[in-house]
Amino acid sequence: MKYYKQGQLLCYIGTWMPFVILVTIFLFFYGVYMQTYLLPRIRSEYIEKPVIEINTYLIQLVHINDYVFSNSTVVITVLLHTILVLFLITLIRVVTTLPGKVPKEWLNRVEGEINKMIENEENMINFHKKGSQTSTSFSSEIDDEQRLQLNSKARLELIDKSGHRFCKNCQAFKPKRCHHCRQCKTCWLKMDHHCQWLNNCIGYNNYKMFINLLGYSWLLISFIMITYSRCYYDTLNSYSSDSKLFLVSFTFLYCSFLWILLTAFTLFHLWAIKSNITTLEYCENKPRLPVQKSALENIVEVFGINPLIWFLPIQPNTKPILD
Repeated sequence: MKYYKQGQLLCYIGTWMPFVILVTIFLFFYGVYMQTYLLPRIRSEYIEKPVIEINTYLIQLVHINDYVFSNSTVVITVLLHTILVLFLITLIRVVTTLPGKVPKEWLNRVEGEINKMIENEENMINFHKKGSQTSTSFSSEIDDEQRLQLNSKARLELIDKSGHRFCKNCQAFKPKRCHHCRQCKTCWLKMDHHCQWLNNCIGYNNYKMFINLLGYSWLLISFIMITYSRCYYDTLNSYSSDSKLFLVSFTFLYCSFLWILLTAFTLFHLWAIKSNITTLEYCENKPRLPVQKSALENIVEVFGINPLIWFLPIQPNTKPILD
């Protein structure tokens, strides 16, 4: 990315370490789940199944729905990997999608408004200095020191009067719900927070997919906990080796801990969507103007007008609210 300078390779690699740790933990638990639970079920029910006679096999082919689709192992395998594929697609999209910069059209329009206000202020200074409205030359009537003061203090005062915000780091205007990220060194539209685990900011262009990612993660962990509870119970009540007992117990208990954290985090963001508030706005001590919208309007603002894509890793075609 553009905000990593040359010679800062270690710093760049360090920013991706939380994401690498997250993927490593995910692969570890997926491998444990498959090795200790799902693969043994598949081997016992399909690979190591006793050889059956031809007549019995033909009967089972006739009743294939009862033989295959009623089998819980098939259902578990299909559901697990369906949620897993959706989770991975959403994860990649959230990590690679920029949160959204301030459009140049908006910047040019606001810059023109501010320049017009400053020009009017310059004319007022000339009028008071000369005592007439005939003066139109700013360079002849206002010296360099006055010009510098007008382009700093008076400019900021005029910005406050117009209701626009100014980023001192980017030296550019920004909409009301736009924030500057110190790690990205960029202003993002409707910035929610900078996620270290994803090495990306969560903002206007990827917030909906971030919520999808939380939903898929919650479904995945819930599904694993429900199906893996039987393996955990059997392991505790059998003469398993100490290594397997530790591995199964650690996996199940750690997933339970993650489920509690993820449930609380997901519920918070669902409440934030309903209330039309971002994480940064929630953490700020500054007073916030109330947004007079219904819960449905706030949901549509994030997820789009088409309910068919609400639960899919697809970004809705909506326009950002800049003013």
